[in-house]
Amino acid sequence: MEKEGFLLDVDYLVEKDAEGVERPVIRLWCKSTDGEDFVILDGTFEPYFYALAHNYPAIYGRQVDLKEAKSLVEELVAFRNDEEIRVKRVEHCQKKLLGTTRNCLKIVTALPRHVPVLREEVRKCGLTALEADILFAIRYLIDKGLRPFDGVQVVGDVIATDHPNTGGRTAIRAAQVDYKAMSGTELPALKVLAFDCEMVTKGGHGMPSPSRDPIVIISVAFSDSETSTSHLFVMRDDEFEAGDDARVLREFLDYINDVAPEVIVGYNSDAFDWPYIYERARLHGIRLTVGADGSTIQFDRGGMLPGLNIAGRLNVDLFKLAKRDLGSVKVKTLENVADFLGVMQKSERVDLTPREINECWFATAVRERLYEYAKADVVSTIGIAAQMLPQQIELARMVGYPLDDVAKMGRGRQVEAFLTVEAFKRNELVPAKGGADKTFEGAFVFQPERGLHEDVIALDFSSMYPTIMISFNVSPDTYVAAPAEDEAVYRAPEVGHAFKKEPEGFFKSIMSDLITRRRALKRAMKHHERTSTEYRILDIQQQTIKILTNSFYGYTGWSAAKFYKRECAEATTAWGRYFIKQAIQMAEGQGFQVIYSDTDSIFAKLAGTDINTATTAASRREATLKKAKALSERISKELPLELELQDFFRTIFFTGKKKRYAALTDKGEIVVRGLEVRRGDWCELAKAVQTEVIRLILVEKDHEQAMKYVKGIIQQLRAGSIPLAELVIHKTLTRRIDGYETKQAHVVAARRAAASFARIVYEVSSKIPYVIIKGSGKTSDRAFPVDIVERSDGIELFADGQNYQIDIDYYIRHQIIPVAHRVLQLFGYERTSFEEGTQSTLEGFHPPPVTEAAQKRLSQWF
Repeated sequence: MEKEGFLLDVDYLVEKDAEGVERPVIRLWCKSTDGEDFVILDGTFEPYFYALAHNYPAIYGRQVDLKEAKSLVEELVAFRNDEEIRVKRVEHCQKKLLGTTRNCLKIVTALPRHVPVLREEVRKCGLTALEADILFAIRYLIDKGLRPFDGVQVVGDVIATDHPNTGGRTAIRAAQVDYKAMSGTELPALKVLAFDCEMVTKGGHGMPSPSRDPIVIISVAFSDSETSTSHLFVMRDDEFEAGDDARVLREFLDYINDVAPEVIVGYNSDAFDWPYIYERARLHGIRLTVGADGSTIQFDRGGMLPGLNIAGRLNVDLFKLAKRDLGSVKVKTLENVADFLGVMQKSERVDLTPREINECWFATAVRERLYEYAKADVVSTIGIAAQMLPQQIELARMVGYPLDDVAKMGRGRQVEAFLTVEAFKRNELVPAKGGADKTFEGAFVFQPERGLHEDVIALDFSSMYPTIMISFNVSPDTYVAAPAEDEAVYRAPEVGHAFKKEPEGFFKSIMSDLITRRRALKRAMKHHERTSTEYRILDIQQQTIKILTNSFYGYTGWSAAKFYKRECAEATTAWGRYFIKQAIQMAEGQGFQVIYSDTDSIFAKLAGTDINTATTAASRREATLKKAKALSERISKELPLELELQDFFRTIFFTGKKKRYAALTDKGEIVVRGLEVRRGDWCELAKAVQTEVIRLILVEKDHEQAMKYVKGIIQQLRAGSIPLAELVIHKTLTRRIDGYETKQAHVVAARRAAASFARIVYEVSSKIPYVIIKGSGKTSDRAFPVDIVERSDGIELFADGQNYQIDIDYYIRHQIIPVAHRVLQLFGYERTSFEEGTQSTLEGFHPPPVTEAAQKRLSQWF
């Protein structure tokens, strides 16, 4: 039988043949073009790794002879858990290592679990083992040229659908498996299941524990090519009284098996929901058969990609994606991420604290709010998946790893996975892990001119570091420590590192291919409407290539990288510093005043007669953009880099430190970089205050009104009219509370909660909500957990039969004033001005000179 389709996932099994001998069997989970799920079983592939001749230990005093080494390896015997382990066979071969052809041994083993054992034995023979840490299933994909979400073709025999390892799907025992190009054929819609759990503590207080507290609701949402549905599995009251959530768990498992999802998504599900479900199921004696083959989930708590695996289903924790990819969302709650991605606005949904979840469950009159909350959570989760998974799917296709692995990888691991695939294509060996960690000088920073500015352009070198690496052939295999006098090399400024001009380096070859592919995709996009499916797919593909290409530079300087070469990263930044300085000089020569530059960006405004002759906002904008375009074209022509006009800011202010500014774009959008308003360790009131202060300065151009606003907030604080929720600070517990050596505020609050009448014990990964109360000791000593507060009245809190007072002075002096002063100090306001009600002198603040015609404009402060 012949069959083709799209590869979704890969794993392997160990089966016994008729003689009882174990052998590994690769299992490919696939989807046909018409949407049918099927499985390929391939028992023809063997695990292996490579070994290079190295030095014997010094006592031998001679080099390893590869023929002799082959004989030694063939005779190796090791024992592990009463199992005798031998090499299956050894083959001579030739491979390249960093561009140099080397004779080496290919060591084939009987089972994947034998590889790490024999690797250590091989090292004792004076050999260097390479590629022994490539997972067996990934090794298969690399050697076969297969990629997730791309085509696969199989020739083989159909086996019974009741085979224990196929989950009742059509299954084929492969005789031959090959890559199948699927160009022009779109991947059928995936079956995606989102889930979320709500737990309630038996006592009605505190954080739930899986050893004690049941799951009262499991909410699910499912989508495929035809349907989009959601459902709640809810405990009955009598079940809750008995602490019996077994029915809810069984119905959830039945639902998974009925809809047979190919992708399962949750939010913080690897760290919280799945372990909680697993423990509850264990207590009830329920086997958590969520795998497509009826297997249970497998936790992987160590290794490079910690998390959990589900056979035949791609498990993706969206929180890990948000944590890695959504830097703009500082507090990455489900609600915040859904709001940021436009999935569900926070104002549109019910939002409950852990305490309110308990209250809604026990008060049946308002339990409907809990149901609405659970629905909002799971609908948000599947909506986030719809926004974020397409790019992850494209990344999986590019780097050659399954979706659930790619979703857990950092950028460095993604680059390394991609390089591993490309190395095999080029007959290159992947080196052992990197060298010693050593710091090197980073990018050039032109310190920002503190203050406010008008009509500022932002110029950006497009793909600066990849372009430098390609232009100067920067690659681990082209680096020359001591080049000969007549050797043709590129030599980096400042650091002097040299790189061969010929032949083309490993990195240059790969990045050039990526950039060529991206340009082709961008050209193709021009032939489609922006709203079309074709345009969206092409855009995702080109953005994915951009992400991967831009990660190469950082990868070379990552000490854990297998292709680590500090000199590559050091030389690349040296060339970057050189060219950014050249660009600054050229900008100043064209009549611009550079007010800030960092890495690959320049912020500048027109100076002198060019700006003085432009008397209106429109004329200043026109003059600035005209000269900026000319500057961009000149720099792009004279330097081996492309300089693009990134943005035009009507107003922008810098605090005097790099990467800290706020600006109003030409489109009326406010952009904030590096200020406290974007950090997660401030109360909601502080974030709201700085947001409004920035808006009043940039949009209304009224610093006096901004100061008046802040003073009004301070008055409300003193009057006790600010809601408690606005003063709560949230911080995540990253370990057990007894694992902290220092007194951090959220840890003190967690300990206080555990010692309270409510006996609230927070699990690792819980967000601890707390406020600062009056009392003695350091601020951290006075952190008070909000979850044990029974009621509040103004600044008064009531808990455990006692009264406490919120420390209003702390909030004024350590939350509100700092975030507001960071902006308003630019107008001469001192910290004392906020409470005294008077503005300090403007002495020490020097606005730029302005023309007489502009004297009446507030923009003299810009």
